[in-house]
Amino acid sequence: MTHQITLLGGQILPVYIGVLERNPDTVHILYTKESVRLKNRLEKNLSSYKSISYQVDPYNYKSIEETVTNIICDNEGATFELNLTSGTKLMALASQEVFKTLECFSFYIDQNQNLIDISNGTQTKLQKNISTKNFLLLSNHNTFSSTSLKDFSNEDLKLANLILELRKSKSGISELFKLLRALDVKSERKSFTYKNKKFSIDWNGLHLNVSAPKFNIVSKGANAFKILSSGLWWELIVASAISSWKSAREVHMSLAIKSNSDSKLDKNEIDILINTGQKILFIECKSGMVTQSDINKMRAIGKFYGGISSKSILVSYYKPQAHLIEKCQDFGIEIFYLEEFNKNHIKLNSISKKLDYMLSKLELN
Repeated sequence: MTHQITLLGGQILPVYIGVLERNPDTVHILYTKESVRLKNRLEKNLSSYKSISYQVDPYNYKSIEETVTNIICDNEGATFELNLTSGTKLMALASQEVFKTLECFSFYIDQNQNLIDISNGTQTKLQKNISTKNFLLLSNHNTFSSTSLKDFSNEDLKLANLILELRKSKSGISELFKLLRALDVKSERKSFTYKNKKFSIDWNGLHLNVSAPKFNIVSKGANAFKILSSGLWWELIVASAISSWKSAREVHMSLAIKSNSDSKLDKNEIDILINTGQKILFIECKSGMVTQSDINKMRAIGKFYGGISSKSILVSYYKPQAHLIEKCQDFGIEIFYLEEFNKNHIKLNSISKKLDYMLSKLELN
């Protein structure tokens, strides 16, 4: 019988991963008064394991040492291991002292998904992966909805790429976007007809026709008007660019996190969420100008839904203003933009290299 003693501090993920990776028969959770809620959430997510919890004073070395010793003595004949990735430094020092004396196995999980044997420094790559559903459950969010790139047709992607090319040229499509915003047209509409001296728009729920002085758009499919009249076209472009990224195990688009009290209400929507199996990347897609509220939203999403094991990324069509770039740097938000103010275009497929770089910097503990 294998018993794992694990220390619970301010981060739940390294504790959860340690249990999944090692698969012990019993889990002993040392937590503090400040981490009671995390402890309750952890037990809920480890319902298939036998778990026993012990509240300790995180700054009382002798008490922590005695608790760990008693756990081992009360389970004579069992094999013990210690996950000291989380918890306070004093909790780790006191627990490790007991394990060192008894020559029991203890380990640490680093930011590169390595499980390190504390006794000799040997590293092994983590093999277990966490689903997006479980990532969100660990942050106490029980329900979400999302789409994926597979939910969109080739016609949809063709339309998104056409809009991108029109944006890059002096086609006048930006004027069309301004018109749609001024008219306050809802992107979910099943029909819409409008005509003025410059633009003619006809949408019947399946076929879209737009005439303008320098361009025409003809597209079919239930998503056509939404792609044109919202930022969905840019989300499709970004999702297509990252769809082949080798580290992505799950890619969700328009992920709506539901309220726990009313599953019909959306608490937040994330444009694109990438799950690598051990880490989460939140991507905000901005086809227009970036605002301070966009930055604040990204900061909140990273903090509440992913913690230190996540990263927020802004993928903008235009380069944000200097003070907003500085804000992003202050908040640890990465930035990728397609177009400089001098109209030089950056290749969007280079985003995969940036994602690789960001993944290597993410902290897990």
